[in-house]
Amino acid sequence: MAHWVKCLYCGEEFDRDKENFVKINRRYAHPQCAEAHEANMTQEERDYEDLFQYCKKLFGEDYNYVMTKKLIEKYKKENGYTYSGMKKCLQWFYEIKGNSIEKANGSVGIIPYCYKASYDYYYNLYLATEKNKNYTKEAIPAREINIASPRQKIKSKKLWFDEDESIGEI
Repeated sequence: MAHWVKCLYCGEEFDRDKENFVKINRRYAHPQCAEAHEANMTQEERDYEDLFQYCKKLFGEDYNYVMTKKLIEKYKKENGYTYSGMKKCLQWFYEIKGNSIEKANGSVGIIPYCYKASYDYYYNLYLATEKNKNYTKEAIPAREINIASPRQKIKSKKLWFDEDESIGEI
């Protein structure tokens, strides 16, 4: 039985049982068309797709695509956030800080509250790697330190005498 599908990128119809194909979500494309599309994508478009793929993986069944898309476009337009910055913000908040996704309602409403902190984290990480980029490990000379073994203090026994006892009288 023939399964005729239309290529997502070139629009040509082909039988998916007889030809190779790439499945993109619920659609099909020729492998050559998919590779050409990937090669022509700008970095911003790649970041956009990466952000949505990460959100889909992060939220799982609770993922609310419509709300997420609306919020991401709002943050991009009003706050000037980048797509890669928003993805790193979510990674920092949920993976590095270990916060729970239960209160997220399947969307990215936390981004404006933690974007600056995540930016600072990644910027400081960048500065540290730049500072240590040309650092070479040198052999640290070994210093030998002699530590005397601890000795147990011996308490001297005190003798108690009563006043009526005399010492030395024989």
